[in-house]
Amino acid sequence: MKTAFANKNVVMGVTGGIACYKALDLIKELRDLGSEVHVIMTEASTHLANIKDFEKASGNEVQTRLFHPKIDYRGYISRNIPIKHISLADIADIFLICPATANIIGKTANGIADDLLTTSIMATVAPVLICPAMNVKMWKNPIVQENVKKLKKLDYYFAEPEYGELACGYKGVGRLANPKKIFEMIGLLLKQRSDLKNKRILVTAGATVEEIDPVRVITNKSSGKMGASIAEQAFLRGADVLLLRGCNSVEPCYSLKEQKFTTVDDLHKKIKKAIKGIDIVVHSAAVSDFTVNKHDSKIKSGKELKLELAPAAKIFERLKKLNKKAFLVGFKAEHNVSIKKLVNSAYNILRKADADLVVANDVGKKMRGFDVETNEVFVVDRYKNVQHIKLAGKRVVADKILDAIVNNLK
Repeated sequence: MKTAFANKNVVMGVTGGIACYKALDLIKELRDLGSEVHVIMTEASTHLANIKDFEKASGNEVQTRLFHPKIDYRGYISRNIPIKHISLADIADIFLICPATANIIGKTANGIADDLLTTSIMATVAPVLICPAMNVKMWKNPIVQENVKKLKKLDYYFAEPEYGELACGYKGVGRLANPKKIFEMIGLLLKQRSDLKNKRILVTAGATVEEIDPVRVITNKSSGKMGASIAEQAFLRGADVLLLRGCNSVEPCYSLKEQKFTTVDDLHKKIKKAIKGIDIVVHSAAVSDFTVNKHDSKIKSGKELKLELAPAAKIFERLKKLNKKAFLVGFKAEHNVSIKKLVNSAYNILRKADADLVVANDVGKKMRGFDVETNEVFVVDRYKNVQHIKLAGKRVVADKILDAIVNNLK
């Protein structure tokens, strides 16, 4: 990850949130890894933090004004003086807003450019990472949430605020994301490249559900976070992505093409329809091993009930037959097993499916697998070579899985 930061220009917008002091450590860390940091402070932020602290941390003059107070348009033309919101926007490899208030989110979402920071955001073509920090009630305000959704659809990126004690005395979601998480996202965005450009990728994510009756289902604990992260990172690396996700799985952060599935049969049909012309299939969905005969009416409670389960179709084993040219990647989850058994299990399903890679993880261990933010996996190839991806955030793990795919495509 270190090389991703070297010789990169990070333009950081600091707005009038109490969390603005936390940006100082982020600036120092970015510089330690070789990035050049340019800071824009809003007028409100200068009442909460000292400009000199940010100049010392960044090693550059902090910018606060849209235009120099002593120069009019003639001066800019005759002296060829750079206009700050254009020059900063042009040099940015990534544009960071940390912290981001409800005000800056609203302005950006609605195209308002009335100061140096907002005009620079409008002028940049670099990825923009927004790090909200505000009162819990402000964050939950439907106007703020609508603005966030709007920006996500326009491919602005968010380091979501976290739950915790807030400066206003409240407790809830609104606290600036952990600096480690922000730093991780900056690294992934700086690492953006086009190694998957022109590749069509189909990703499945989340759990299938099999109906017992009109109100009850059999399912599993998958949240779809791992698959959604793979789809998002593939999108950032230039791929044309279609995400098939379970009806209860997490939503992707970006405006990906997506469809929702319910049952094993529904997922199978959607894959069959979409797989033609696909270059890479990443089948990370947690597909039920069993189906059940559905009761037409709600089963009455209060008495013992026996369900007869039938084996479900093994979708993964059928995918290569649907598209022989597709590079096929599957997932295998085990529970509290040895690494040797985990790898052997992955290799066995790889051979059955004629797959190219299988990603294995042990969901019985803490902080791995279902419904958590981190994972640890072992990537197994056709020759039983194993790549160990150590415990990390699912975005980082997803990016390394894609690295393995790219390396095996060569």
